Amino acid sequence: MRAALYAAGVWAWALLAGCLAAPTPEAWLAVGFRTPEATFRTFQTALRSDQAQLEYLCLGTDFKRRLARELGSVSLLGYLEYRRELFRAQPLLRWAATAEIKEVQRLSEHRVRLVAEVDTWLHDETFAVELVREDFWELYVDGQRRHDDLASWRGLAREREGALSVSVPLPEGLSAAEVSELRAGREWKVDAFLEVAPGPADP
Repeated sequence: MRAALYAAGVWAWALLAGCLAAPTPEAWLAVGFRTPEATFRTFQTALRSDQAQLEYLCLGTDFKRRLARELGSVSLLGYLEYRRELFRAQPLLRWAATAEIKEVQRLSEHRVRLVAEVDTWLHDETFAVELVREDFWELYVDGQRRHDDLASWRGLAREREGALSVSVPLPEGLSAAEVSELRAGREWKVDAFLEVAPGPADP
């Protein structure tokens, strides 16, 4: 619950700060999840524009599962209500949307911690965001996503005779000829928001 509450504080402070500038066109063009830094900046863009659906897309599967255990279930609609309640209850880190990444810590092949700092008029706030890599595939029919799942990239992709071959399950009742688009890749999603203990005071 601590990570979820701290995350809510990040969102609440950002949304309560009336002087935050709207996202620039460049920020919107950069929206994506290909790197941990890109996901964090996408989350900031969502905060600046009050786009709850984009915030939701930034959250990892395990993050959503933890919320589901606490709330009974989590969908976008459930998240919206959860978000409203926590914004009222946790007005903490309102300048998070202006934070700058100060350090990137590679914890493993699949996990990264970003340390970010918010420079306010009174003092600086430091917090960390942990992100996990999620490998996925999606099948589209006539522009509509019909099937998707998480899967190991090593299980999805193979190198065969100098070519990259991607293989995904074909659901029963769907033929390859009906598929209009196949997407498979690796994305980084937010798994936790953490407080960073203050360092020793300067002499």
